Amino acid sequence: EARAVAAGDYDMAGWAAKDAGYIHRLRQQADAVLTCADRAAAHWARAKAGARERAIAIGLRGTGHYLKKDYPAAISAYREALELARSLAAENSDVAMDLSSLAAAEQLSGDFAAAEGHYREALRIARALGHAEIVAGEIGNLAGLALAQKDWTAAETLAREALPLSEAVHRQELIASDNHNLAQALVRQGKAAEALPHARRAVEIYTR
Repeated sequence: EARAVAAGDYDMAGWAAKDAGYIHRLRQQADAVLTCADRAAAHWARAKAGARERAIAIGLRGTGHYLKKDYPAAISAYREALELARSLAAENSDVAMDLSSLAAAEQLSGDFAAAEGHYREALRIARALGHAEIVAGEIGNLAGLALAQKDWTAAETLAREALPLSEAVHRQELIASDNHNLAQALVRQGKAAEALPHARRAVEIYTR
């Protein structure tokens, strides 16, 4: 990012700031995510970038609010990002991911109906695009939503569907999450012995 700024390449500086923000997201560093979002937005404004870049910076800001558990602010940012993304294309991977982010914030704010609708819309778009990684993630998200609603059998079914899809795209975080969801769903149904290997696998991946 610093080298791009020094070279006057503010478009590249914006992408670098966005990438730094993504790393901070993985580390759960909310303030750093918000700072990176602001930097990305400023770089892209200077570069006179388009709607896609503006949407990405706004979505990253939403993620910072999400990590701070300020779900109303996160929902507002994600909706703004989604509107911008849809102004460019009705259905693409950006739209699907914005829908998923919005649904996650809605879920944690307690609006399960809205969350399910947006997860399912994201899943439909991902399937239409043939985007296997997003498909796996959205089915896993629906499993997590079923757990939040204490629908243990639906959670088990969805987690079992998501797990091989996550394994096929080699996404370790998704594989761990699917195993975790499956273990919880099985335990809640009194199937502790069957749950234990899935819980252990989730612990192993998350620890690593």
